[in-house]
Amino acid sequence: MTFLGILAGVLILGLIMVIHELGHFLAGRAFGFKIEQFSIFMGPVLFEREKKGIRYNIKAIPLGASVSFAGEESEIEGQSGGAANYDPDDPDLFENKPRWQRAIVIAMGPVLNFVTAFLVFIFLFTAKGAVIPRVGAISEDTLMANTPIAVGDTITSLDGTRIRTTLDLTIAEMNHGDQDPWVIGYRTPSGFKNEVTVLPEKAPPRPMLGITYQTEDGRHMVLSVHPDTDRGEAGFMPGDQVLSIEGIPFGDTARITEAITASGDQALRCEIIRDGKPVSLDITPLMIEAERPLGLVLTLSKKAGDIVNQGIRYPVSIFRTTVRGVGMLFAGKIGVRDSFAGPIAIVSMAADTVKQGRSFGDIAANLATLLGLLSVAIGFTNLLPIPPLDGNHLLLLGVEAIRRKPLSARFKSVTGMVGLVFFIVLGIAVIALDLVRLLGW
Repeated sequence: MTFLGILAGVLILGLIMVIHELGHFLAGRAFGFKIEQFSIFMGPVLFEREKKGIRYNIKAIPLGASVSFAGEESEIEGQSGGAANYDPDDPDLFENKPRWQRAIVIAMGPVLNFVTAFLVFIFLFTAKGAVIPRVGAISEDTLMANTPIAVGDTITSLDGTRIRTTLDLTIAEMNHGDQDPWVIGYRTPSGFKNEVTVLPEKAPPRPMLGITYQTEDGRHMVLSVHPDTDRGEAGFMPGDQVLSIEGIPFGDTARITEAITASGDQALRCEIIRDGKPVSLDITPLMIEAERPLGLVLTLSKKAGDIVNQGIRYPVSIFRTTVRGVGMLFAGKIGVRDSFAGPIAIVSMAADTVKQGRSFGDIAANLATLLGLLSVAIGFTNLLPIPPLDGNHLLLLGVEAIRRKPLSARFKSVTGMVGLVFFIVLGIAVIALDLVRLLGW
């Protein structure tokens, strides 16, 4: 990881946290809550200024942020306001404000994270265009060529999953079984809705490397090797990290595919890392019979309406995917290792983004995408009903509203302590998982 990459990751994570706390702060100011302090970052204070009774400061470690309300009982991000210096009957103290106002103040942290994601994706789509679920082209050698679906039709569902964004489409394709038929819902420009079932079929043999791989933290790791390809010292082995093919970065899928297709029976120079050491291999592609691709080519639009529409829908798709992932985690369908990413993993992702970018524009766009993704993820995480997250505070306020009386201070203290212990243990576990991934263990 480069210094600039690490710096980018730290700043992105810090920015998301500052935005989150800013949501609490702005809502509190709007409702006249008495605020003691608003801090950007953590650690020793570098700069502090007091204005209208509020201490504003910037601290040394560029992670985190906090807002301290007078008279709160750990309601916001585990901060504790100093009610001792105030009249306990002061209507502007946190605990003396109406529940609905406290709920809005608590909720505005995640809400501002979501708003940030909307703005980021609208900005990105304004700069690059928005891919919308409308068929832009149909290739002759794909399954789509044998359907009544035409250019200009809108794809509405795939295998029962509603398609609103490219993320929805990607998730649906990932969940599709290799031998299962494709069930495609679509709508014509005239408004006619229909659904077609497409059976899988084999495509003519074509040159392939003969490996399966997964990308983790920007690294392309070989999972398995076709029995007929070169293996061992002369070829790929499971656990190899593929760097490039014929000098083309392995992450550049389109150019890699072109190089393999054009190779014929000529060997390709492959650069890998094996057991921590760089290795060069000469691999001759295999002629492998594969499944004919579905061939959904969508439309890139630069219309303002499509840009705003996708800028709003894309974060919603991320949110739905995150919720679905949490459900799969509790159902045991995905492992814990694949479900959590802590600060080390986030910084590592940003560093890989900087390292792999081919131009400043690519790097900026990819970092902005990461900012949008993480804004949704952190906003969602804070809404979980687990102490000491915002979602738990909202749940307790809801219970108080139903009971029409406050919960006991002892109950809040016990649940807060249990939540704190849980998060310390979870934090240690997540950091350990981050280190395992980073070190390739």
